[in-house]
Amino acid sequence: MNLEVNTTITYQHQNDSPTRITIHYGGTRSGKTYALLQWIIVKCLEGKEDVTIVRKTIPSLKRTLIKDFKDIMTEMGIWNENDFNISDRIYKFYTDSEIKFVSTDDPDKLRGLKSSISWLDEANEIDAESFFQLQIRCTGPIILSLNPTISPHHWIRSLENATTYFTTFKNNPYLNKELVDAIKALERTNPKAWRTYGLGEFVQNDKAVFQFNVIDWLPDDAEFLCMGIDFGYSSDPTAIVSLFRKDREIYLVENCYERGMVTNDIANKLRSIVGDNRWEIWADSAEPRLIEELYRLGFNIRPVVKGKDSINFGIQVLQNYSINIPKACQNLVNEFYGYEWETDRFGRQQDRPIDFNNHLVDAARYAAMMRLSQVATSRGKYVVRVR
Repeated sequence: MNLEVNTTITYQHQNDSPTRITIHYGGTRSGKTYALLQWIIVKCLEGKEDVTIVRKTIPSLKRTLIKDFKDIMTEMGIWNENDFNISDRIYKFYTDSEIKFVSTDDPDKLRGLKSSISWLDEANEIDAESFFQLQIRCTGPIILSLNPTISPHHWIRSLENATTYFTTFKNNPYLNKELVDAIKALERTNPKAWRTYGLGEFVQNDKAVFQFNVIDWLPDDAEFLCMGIDFGYSSDPTAIVSLFRKDREIYLVENCYERGMVTNDIANKLRSIVGDNRWEIWADSAEPRLIEELYRLGFNIRPVVKGKDSINFGIQVLQNYSINIPKACQNLVNEFYGYEWETDRFGRQQDRPIDFNNHLVDAARYAAMMRLSQVATSRGKYVVRVR
């Protein structure tokens, strides 16, 4: 079969990549997603391939990748509705190649996947453990694509033996003039967005809730105050953070960030941290049964006291101090960097944070609320104690 494909430079980048892992950073409308789908389709037509295409959630898969995949296949004249299993999200080619569209919402499914090509789209939304599970089960190329909006401390930044490419809208010759002009206008109307989405550069997160310092380790004379814990299980991790203080500086240490933990697993983890000490542990009050089970196992654990607007109150308590996080606590650094305020459809910042990837942040917030402030539940007010 002879096919003529109109594509962008990203196709050639992937074809020429000298390493197994290839990272494609692209600004808005750079054409990277479309070109990578084209590259994968061609590989499936050239021989037998088992391809896994990954995004964080199923709705995002359906809204973007699956839609674009069908459009490209239709444009090529090779789409066959009968070859696509909608429920399993698997397309089978006449070459016996398969493309599986999967999400990381169910970590257990990732452990059963085997592939010859793996592609993680919007890889900045995918955690390091999911990447590891996909990596060890892939025998061939591993592709990551994303916008350059990630933390300098994100796990992707530390990948070794990877080839990195940057593209922008200027690398996409198929954009119409109106769209190009709209992107160029960002240079005047929103310089920050222009640098990220127009030029494809790394920039600071200006919607970040917290400013913090990444340090080598906390000082020896920092005072331990307590621990905070946010419970998870399958999709969300159980997150444990220790809170230390020295003068007007606080130090946050990541103790646990694991999925699939039941009561005994959490108890064993806590014992490895606290030993025989009766350290204070403040936990998410939404899990009273789990808190009671851990209390009966001998831990000094209590539910956090929540009142009206407790999320913003906890944020304010943390912001009253200079926050320091050891660089070894990568998940904690990434969460604090990426934790940002919501914006409305006009781009105006709202007074509430986005409820996403904030498990360690919540654990730190619980600890700070209960040890760095007094919570007054009467009249829905809070009283802050400053020493």
